[in-house]
Amino acid sequence: LRLLLGAKGRMSRAPELTPLRPLEFFGRPWSGQGEWRPRRWLGWLPGPRRLRFRSFTTPLTDTTWLVHDTTLWEDGRAEHRDFLATLIAPDRIRFTGAEMPGGSEIRLREDGFTFSPYLISVALPFLPFSVLVRCRDTCRLEPGGELVDTINISLLGIPLGQQVIRLRTEQTGGEGG
Repeated sequence: LRLLLGAKGRMSRAPELTPLRPLEFFGRPWSGQGEWRPRRWLGWLPGPRRLRFRSFTTPLTDTTWLVHDTTLWEDGRAEHRDFLATLIAPDRIRFTGAEMPGGSEIRLREDGFTFSPYLISVALPFLPFSVLVRCRDTCRLEPGGELVDTINISLLGIPLGQQVIRLRTEQTGGEGG
């Protein structure tokens, strides 16, 4: 564990915000599977829809890195997104990207992290254009090492559905896989 010199010259433990320091925790590739489920009243929407997800980072500095996310939907459609992550405090990361107007702030906790509500542009398979949806996104680290990402999605304040992705760190590193 990391040790810090306390105000009176005594050694004290630094609070662990994630199982590892943020750059180490987010610096590892994560991948897994998930599913998007629309609300029942949206029965006309295609769903549930299964997906595979992968995220890896490219370090830029000690406090800034690029995040590369890929979502592969069961219909073969692929979404690739790149974000900029900046450590702004020991327990906070600023997260921005071209498809995320206004960005988000990630708050680190001992058992995972939570994004502040954010808008993101999503392509829907039945529309010829993207739409901006609001997301409430929480990631919880299970005791066995699985990261469960739960995203509640709404449009104009109307709940559309929930996406849950179960991720694990990849045993072999590498940027593109």
